[in-house]
Amino acid sequence: MIETRARPTLADESSSNARTLSHGRGGAGNMGKDRRPSAGVKDLETPTIKSEKYTTGRGGSGNIAKNDKTRPEVARAAQDVEIAATTKPEANFHIGRGGAANVASLSEQEKQKAKDSNKRRSTEIEREVKKGVNTVLEKVGLKK
Repeated sequence: MIETRARPTLADESSSNARTLSHGRGGAGNMGKDRRPSAGVKDLETPTIKSEKYTTGRGGSGNIAKNDKTRPEVARAAQDVEIAATTKPEANFHIGRGGAANVASLSEQEKQKAKDSNKRRSTEIEREVKKGVNTVLEKVGLKK
């Protein structure tokens, strides 16, 4: 059976106010209208924890805390996860799938700037880890 109904074209889909999305690896056949409803304000709110207790960290009884329902921001902050530390490249590096066109070259000034930034970040992370360890040790009474 041959389909006789007209298929929407890219021009038809772009005539509305909906966002255009790209699916797959490229090409006009992979473009389409986003049919999902847009996120409202309610969708963007951070949820609060409703249970009596909540967990933080990776596990263990030391990571279970009582939820103070009058201060939900405390539980929320305890569950927030830090963004993984990243380092800046200190030498030429590859991006993409390969090939000479995917080699990013850094000037000597950029390399030095990256090294300095990485050193500062490393020192900052080390200081935060020590602070966290000391806080835990004080909490369990092993350090004053």
